[in-house]
Amino acid sequence: MKALLDPVGPMARRPSPDRREDRRRLLDAVHRDGFATGYRGQRIAKSGRRFWIEDVTMWNLVDGDGVLVGQAATFQRWRDA
Repeated sequence: MKALLDPVGPMARRPSPDRREDRRRLLDAVHRDGFATGYRGQRIAKSGRRFWIEDVTMWNLVDGDGVLVGQAATFQRWRDA
């Protein structure tokens, strides 16, 4: 599902190549377990500014029939990179 792996919006810029494996592990855990916590990753704002998101929790979104329709995430802190 390409839409789940390529998010859109202001934080949609892909992590730098050295951080992609961390993000892949996060997405794999969410896919396997339905959620994951404790992720920390560098993101790139639409403006190009880099920043860290910390203490991320990500979970699967399912519809009323239990079909996976996407993912959501929240984070407790962010700071400039």
